[in-house]
Amino acid sequence: MSIQGTGTRDHSNALELRRSFRISATKLWRYLVDSDYLDQWFGAWQGDPESRRVQVTLSAEEGSPTESVEILDCDQRALLLEVRTGQGSESWQLELHIETRDEGSELVFRMPGLDPQMASSVGPGWEFYLDRLVAAVNGKDAGLVVFEPDYYPGLSNYYKALFIS
Repeated sequence: MSIQGTGTRDHSNALELRRSFRISATKLWRYLVDSDYLDQWFGAWQGDPESRRVQVTLSAEEGSPTESVEILDCDQRALLLEVRTGQGSESWQLELHIETRDEGSELVFRMPGLDPQMASSVGPGWEFYLDRLVAAVNGKDAGLVVFEPDYYPGLSNYYKALFIS
């Protein structure tokens, strides 16, 4: 199976990926903020979101590591979630926005500030996770979406060329 890269580099040099769904925007929102739904494709969170910080156990990663996630913005009305993971120079900001479409909804994923040297591994990683989300929303086992070799190294050259120009 050959996976095609779908990511783009927007006007501000952020990585942007989009996925379309045949469910309403409010139903899709649950897959971003409800721990049980998030766990179906990414990982469960623990903690108090009111504190603006939770711990996410990454279910698709070897050893199921736990990552600290800072909630920068979680606006259900605007269907916008902004988070930061990691610390210092190792931190990533992620922006997820859901747009309503006639036939359902579309998730717009943005990662501003992506180090171009990391694009060849980070881009394939987010393609992988968003395809796991598509599988989960469609009632399929996200565990059947396999990272190697189709996503990585399969998409590495696509993302390297996209960000190193």
